[in-house]
Amino acid sequence: MNKFLLIFLVAVIASCSDDSGITQTVKNGKWVEIETKSDTLSFSTLDDLEIMTLDRGNELQDGVLKPKYRSGTYEYGLLEGKISLRWVLSSNSNFEEYSFRIENERLYIGNFYGSSSGEILTFEKLD
Repeated sequence: MNKFLLIFLVAVIASCSDDSGITQTVKNGKWVEIETKSDTLSFSTLDDLEIMTLDRGNELQDGVLKPKYRSGTYEYGLLEGKISLRWVLSSNSNFEEYSFRIENERLYIGNFYGSSSGEILTFEKLD
């Protein structure tokens, strides 16, 4: 009987993970940075990889229209109060950690791409 109770408690605790609620909130929709209104984040899954896409628009460089720096795809993992990111286009295969939280349809994340909007970036969920 005691083994059953222990297994039951472990299963209940494991199913109450805080990250699953955040993960579901993140994956539903697109997020726009509130200051510039031009940088957007979207989250998806590709096979077993958790993917975040940063779209910053384009800029003219040497007469050629190119995506802004650090635009593109990131592999991510959610940790308690943090997000671990790896830019797929980088030669560096290490993940970097940034602060991360969601409150009232707003996503707060550490400035991982050199935005002029500050140390913590605020994104608002788009419908």
